Amino acid sequence: MTTDCGGAPRTVALAAAAALLVSLPLLLLVSLPDADTYEQETRRMFVEWKAKYRKTYTYAGEEECRYAVFKETRRRVARDRAAGVTSSGLNGFSATTIEEFSRGYLCLGDRTREEESYEQETRRMFVGWKAKYGETYRDAGEEECRYYLFKANRRVVVELNAAAAAAGRNVVYGLNQFGDLTNVEVQQRCYPEMEEDRDQLSARCQAAASSDPIYSRLIRYQGIL
Repeated sequence: MTTDCGGAPRTVALAAAAALLVSLPLLLLVSLPDADTYEQETRRMFVEWKAKYRKTYTYAGEEECRYAVFKETRRRVARDRAAGVTSSGLNGFSATTIEEFSRGYLCLGDRTREEESYEQETRRMFVGWKAKYGETYRDAGEEECRYYLFKANRRVVVELNAAAAAAGRNVVYGLNQFGDLTNVEVQQRCYPEMEEDRDQLSARCQAAASSDPIYSRLIRYQGIL
């Protein structure tokens, strides 16, 4: 992975990626019977959060994407607090993607030429990915929000490929149809609604996962190319 933002430590990008690399079973912190209650509570928290930090969104699609990011952040914060990793809670950046945070708040100077090239390449990849999977968005705000999720997921794929190459593994990973989703969204799509089947991946998600036992649950980051 390249060095970001004019010399910012490589560990910053890796830490951001590591925060996303969570297997789907570990994300099942809320039992399915309580899912509706959790959703309602998170919606209420999002409304209160917007009021507290004076957040407004021009487009309905963008707001829904921001809610997805907020929900992902809430889940991650709860997990980290339970593990004793942090005592912090939600803040004004809770609906901001990692890529946006890195670009807007960690990059104090101009972006490097290498990072600019990476941005242009990712934009081209996003266009191709949308065409491949027939992905469309309700508005420009939603598309931009989803792009940043896609870009963050691409960085994870880059790191997976680097790790595979370093280990001498003859595999190449790439983004699949879940490339613009959060972990929580993948969980919702890939686990059946029936409680008795909640530990089984759906057929669609099985097809998206690789057969590698190490990476088989990281289905939104990869597909063997």
